[in-house]
Amino acid sequence: MRDLLTGTFVCLLFYGTTSLIPAHATDKPVIPGQPAILTGDWPVKFTVQQKQPPVVRQAIQIKQPFYPKLNPRAQHLQDALKNDTTVDFPDVPLMKALQEIQKQHGINIFVSGSALKELGITAEEPVNVSLRGVSLKSALKIILEPLGMAYEIDQEVLKITTQAEVDRHMKTRIYPVGDLCSSEKEFLAIQNAILIGCQLQLRARKQRWSAQELELRRPAPAPAPYQTSSNPAMTFVPQCHALVVNETEEIHEKIVELLTQLRQVRQDQAGPVLQKTEQSH
Repeated sequence: MRDLLTGTFVCLLFYGTTSLIPAHATDKPVIPGQPAILTGDWPVKFTVQQKQPPVVRQAIQIKQPFYPKLNPRAQHLQDALKNDTTVDFPDVPLMKALQEIQKQHGINIFVSGSALKELGITAEEPVNVSLRGVSLKSALKIILEPLGMAYEIDQEVLKITTQAEVDRHMKTRIYPVGDLCSSEKEFLAIQNAILIGCQLQLRARKQRWSAQELELRRPAPAPAPYQTSSNPAMTFVPQCHALVVNETEEIHEKIVELLTQLRQVRQDQAGPVLQKTEQSH
């Protein structure tokens, strides 16, 4: 009877004190989401496996791709440019073709008379284009580029002018990127990715500048990885987790596309990892 009571007392003492016994220094470090191995040798040698709950990082939600927010009329023009269109212009005068597009998409289009004069063409310049199932943005580029013209959103209308004038108009926008990076190196990696992604556009734009403009706009050399950028058109503000970019509408469109694709890649990669983690539990 005494032996039974002694054994019971030892067992109760063992289970009541295991939570107070420190792990040896040789124990493996605790990894979130994986079992932790704790060992002890009093009152008897034992090993305890404790399951650690996975650490869930709260994702930063991005309300909009850039600031300042577009007003409703400018946003309507942006949406219209992304919509599909159908154009069938067999030797149709430029002005008539643009009026048809304006009517089809319910937007305001303004053609710069000084731009036509500068290029030596008139509103009667023939357009010979037939397209179906392409975005309005692509259709306009196909129509305007052979004439040396381009479009931009200006004064809440779609303005048709020279490509050179579009290249001269800079806009400053702030891009929140806190969901993509959290350290200075990661901020600079995003910045360098944007510089690389827009490099071809910048080169194409330089080819359209005059020699005098090239001298005034001669770019600084591209920054090395994880080095502070000397490009005055773009900088990052760590306090706001944001990039400030002063560029043309064309480059801003490329930046939005690049950041959207990076977020999609991250989401696609996070899906299988999350499924694997859930299966392991």
